[in-house]
Amino acid sequence: MIAFVTGGTGFIGSLLVEQLVQRDWEVRCLVRTTSSLKWLQKLPVQLIHGDLFTEESLAPTLAQATHVFHLAGVTKALTAAEYFRSNGEAVRALLQACAHHAKNLERFVFVSSIAAAGPSHDGHLVREDETPQPVSVYGRAKLEGERACAEYAARLPLTIARPPIVYGPRDRDVYEYFKQVRLGLRLRPGWINRIYSLIHVHDLVRGLITLAQHPNAAGETYFITNPDPVEWTQLGLAIAHAMQKKTVQITVPTFVTSMVAALSELSAQIIRKPALLNFDKIREMREPHWVFSAEKAREQLGFATTLSLEEGLRQTVDWYRENEWL
Repeated sequence: MIAFVTGGTGFIGSLLVEQLVQRDWEVRCLVRTTSSLKWLQKLPVQLIHGDLFTEESLAPTLAQATHVFHLAGVTKALTAAEYFRSNGEAVRALLQACAHHAKNLERFVFVSSIAAAGPSHDGHLVREDETPQPVSVYGRAKLEGERACAEYAARLPLTIARPPIVYGPRDRDVYEYFKQVRLGLRLRPGWINRIYSLIHVHDLVRGLITLAQHPNAAGETYFITNPDPVEWTQLGLAIAHAMQKKTVQITVPTFVTSMVAALSELSAQIIRKPALLNFDKIREMREPHWVFSAEKAREQLGFATTLSLEEGLRQTVDWYRENEWL
């Protein structure tokens, strides 16, 4: 099998590439001249220097690919236009290229996000058949990518994955919480009890490969998630336990978080580099229930996560320490 992977230099993508190689897939990764090849340089993969908006640069590779994994995109940006270009328009461009050139294609897996679905407004586990209600620009842009998939559903064998919060080795987002715990702190945003669905990156990678190979997955959308949501305070305590650190929880009022986001936005505009905490992220943080059902993937594909939160966090802490991140 020949896989064409976009976003293969990133956190999730690089681990997906590793797993595909271990399973004897032939892997080709789309990279840019500015891409860091740190995680790929020792792997037997072919690097394709091209651009999602330049169909000619993709055509030779797509002509041979049996599977496409599209992970490229942005989670933070300076403008709404950047979100939609990277997470919506780029998906449509790749789908068009596949329709023209990928004659051997068995599956196109688009890695979307729970942000496209939007949060649960009453605490129930959101299912795939519910009407999407994104609350952020990022979520609306990811939903635009899903709509592009719908446009090509009759021409290409498509599957959409919606991962929740992803943690594990190489992650730099949830990693910020680990750094707080190292200092003996657990910062809680606001007084509301917030609950989240999570998944360890190794489980997610298994899920993506399942979506690429299982016949039942064609034409479907799945939340690939651990079935048990985690409350924010519980997550902090679990990280502290994995790190064997004593911590103190400090509640940060919402207005303080908003002020920090405002300063981050201002700084981002000055240095022209997107901030991790911005107003778009604040829109998502205001929602208390980002919880999603794992039932469809379990029933239709037989997919289930294998790592408990405790084991996943322990493995993550070990990796951070071995690589001197903590």
